[in-house]
Amino acid sequence: MALAGKTIVITRAASQSAQLRNQLEDLGARVIECPTIQIVPPKSWKPVDDAIRRLQTYQWLLFTSANAVEQFMDRMGQRRPAIPIAVIGSATTAKLGEWGLKPALVPNDFRAEGLLEAFPANLVGKRILFPRAEVARELLPEELRRRGATVDVVIVYRTVKAFSGNIVEILENERVDCIVFTSPSTIPDDLHTLPTRTALAVIGPVTREAAQLLGLKPDIVPLESTVSDLVQAIAAYLK
Repeated sequence: MALAGKTIVITRAASQSAQLRNQLEDLGARVIECPTIQIVPPKSWKPVDDAIRRLQTYQWLLFTSANAVEQFMDRMGQRRPAIPIAVIGSATTAKLGEWGLKPALVPNDFRAEGLLEAFPANLVGKRILFPRAEVARELLPEELRRRGATVDVVIVYRTVKAFSGNIVEILENERVDCIVFTSPSTIPDDLHTLPTRTALAVIGPVTREAAQLLGLKPDIVPLESTVSDLVQAIAAYLK
């Protein structure tokens, strides 16, 4: 198996780590879970509930993460949106499918920039609902507004620090072949260096940029920002 004898640390929230862990273990890796974040509800659901009540006044519903889909649709209950949905990424698309929904727009580039390329330059008069995390890049809503759209951002989840493990302690006491970050929020602010023997894998360009801002140099960045592509890129690098 491609990852036999390799030890890999994953930092994804515990509630979301199963797919990544299983795929790594299927290739023979020893996986250490050290969640650096956990997913929690917003401080108030009122803005979300208000937006759901007036959902038909929007021309687009926008999702950039599977978490946002899960939290928003769970809040909708038995109702389903009847307006076009735009999403970023195959994982977000798959999560939408679990709710019996299909996106009307999925850019090839799994970043905000890709979605902006897919949207028209003139959005005057368009209303867009954007359920998302509390902390996220502002590029997408700011650019859509610049094009004339009304963009209502509602917070459907927050990422907060988890206290179930310490990456630095693991790196000091274990021989780790690779550490994996799947979003900027999973990277601890106090992690600035890695042992020379430890490769750094990130799921995509946004996470790569966040790591670089902390002085880290990612070794592994898959061509597509999916868990499966990330696992294959790790296997190819460590082989």
